[in-house]
Amino acid sequence: MTPEDVMTQDEVHDLLQRMFAAFTNPATKPEQYAELLTPDYIQRVDGKELAYAGFLHHSEALQVSLSSSSVSFEHFVTDGVSAATVHIAEALKINGERIRLKVIAYYQFRDHRICLVDELTHLLEGTTQDRDLGSRMPD
Repeated sequence: MTPEDVMTQDEVHDLLQRMFAAFTNPATKPEQYAELLTPDYIQRVDGKELAYAGFLHHSEALQVSLSSSSVSFEHFVTDGVSAATVHIAEALKINGERIRLKVIAYYQFRDHRICLVDELTHLLEGTTQDRDLGSRMPD
């Protein structure tokens, strides 16, 4: 690892903010994730594993079932090559129901992009069907 591989705390925070801004924006196109995620990106969430293409399908599933969503960080730590957060994800479903999840996530970075996310989610508000929000796929 070279010094260029290590990001500053501000760079990591900015990358995560840009990722969640894209992820929570229904207008985000799949190709826009290329600047945020490595081609071999892996996301592990609640016992399921999504590769890059799976993540894109997950994103599409949320875009069609949610009218809005947001993420707010409660805790954030980084060493410049990895990070951990505790954050609250809030969403409003198309039918008007609210969802709130507490998420504990670990991230790894390569080439100033996210290459791995390993997370656990806990449903704070919503129906039992909403427990899969972190890994939901299109029907």
